[in-house]
Amino acid sequence: MKLIIGDDYYGILELLTGGDDPVVESDESYSNFSSYDQYCKGYRLTARYNTGEYVYRELPRKFSDKIIKYLPKDAETVRMTERYSFLLDQYQNHRLQVNPSIYEFISNFGRQLLERVEDDNQYQKNMIYNLIGRWLYYVQKFEEGDINPMVAGSNHRLNSVYTNLPKVLRGFINCNGKLLYSVDLSASQPYILSKVLDSSFFHDTSNGFNLFSIYNEVYNHLIDNGYLISVPPYPNSGMYPFMWSVFFTPKELESILEYQQIPFLNDYYRYVISKGFNYQLTEQELLEKRTEFKKSTMYILFDDKKGHRLVNQQVRLFKHVYPGVNKWLELSHKVIGKREFSLVMQRCESWLLLHNVCRKFLDQHPDVPLYTIHDGLFTYKEYTQDLSSLILTICSEFVGVEPGLKIEPPKLEIYPRQQDVNEEWVEIKPINSQDRFEKIRGGVFTANIVRGRDFVTAFAFKNAA
Repeated sequence: MKLIIGDDYYGILELLTGGDDPVVESDESYSNFSSYDQYCKGYRLTARYNTGEYVYRELPRKFSDKIIKYLPKDAETVRMTERYSFLLDQYQNHRLQVNPSIYEFISNFGRQLLERVEDDNQYQKNMIYNLIGRWLYYVQKFEEGDINPMVAGSNHRLNSVYTNLPKVLRGFINCNGKLLYSVDLSASQPYILSKVLDSSFFHDTSNGFNLFSIYNEVYNHLIDNGYLISVPPYPNSGMYPFMWSVFFTPKELESILEYQQIPFLNDYYRYVISKGFNYQLTEQELLEKRTEFKKSTMYILFDDKKGHRLVNQQVRLFKHVYPGVNKWLELSHKVIGKREFSLVMQRCESWLLLHNVCRKFLDQHPDVPLYTIHDGLFTYKEYTQDLSSLILTICSEFVGVEPGLKIEPPKLEIYPRQQDVNEEWVEIKPINSQDRFEKIRGGVFTANIVRGRDFVTAFAFKNAA
């Protein structure tokens, strides 16, 4: 906005943040010192307007004319909507429905969380009510048929209320009265990285699984800035010892080759953990460390803060096992940019699963429902083997190594697993004071708190009666 309207930007900002009834507030905290991590001011809706309540602020004509004139037309979203229209059509051709027992499950989940509240702490209660209220909001959208599927021009993923639904609730959604089973690509981002690491992914300009086809803007950026330069290849590899204008040692290159040969068909996380320790881990230790490592995967791939990477134990473990891959990732954050690199990876996932696997599956089974949630594909049980075979064949062809797959039946138990409750409680438990609640208030909606509290109270009263 500031680039479009210049200093008049501050006039618009004043409309939102000024007066006795501001719509937006700022924490007034920022840093532009080159010797420290730079960060911008934080802005958020004020408490009153974080509830669904709204107020109009009229822009002066000169502001609105400029904004309308330069409002970008998202050509990429249009292009992706057309490309994946066959998947969007699934929401018209089939009917997603909610199993009524979902409400008992949500009530039991909320009750178990409330039993853990310490000293009747209202902040922890509000966090629980906010969680339950958000879940109920999604369920209500399903009941109303307002699922709103769309394809994002940025990462090429298909998003809808279905993709927003928490994993613990997905089993309660059926299609045309039949259960949906999921076929998941295990460790999809680490798996896809094994191909993206290869120089051919960056240098190939044919129509296919490469940067030129998947994210042409990033390809052109690398060309314009001299990062794609052909030099003699490293022996017996598809890589170069001189990448991103930085020399990679033979040891670093060897670790990249080792990473590309990981047996992803098995458990990627256990494999890396096992290589990271010089002593034999017990099964329980291995399980615990695997859980910690898996939770940190997105940080390993996409966290561009040097300070974070230096102290994060899982990043240090990964760097110890695959020093060249870690170096390549850190350089990619600089050369490509953290955001753009994450979009490259997500677009690769969509290209493999949506553009290829889903398209071929629906060509073979045009009357069978197929829904996507990023690296998971959902269909009827009797078609999961066909879907798995397609994923295995297509991914092996383009990535060069067999992927790991997991077929999961829907979970319809009305009593939640303690593991799932524990994972939510870990996030809620620390929010036990006004100061801590204020820090995360941007993700808490009063409307959700009210909805969640009313539901828990009414459901408990109904069961008591």
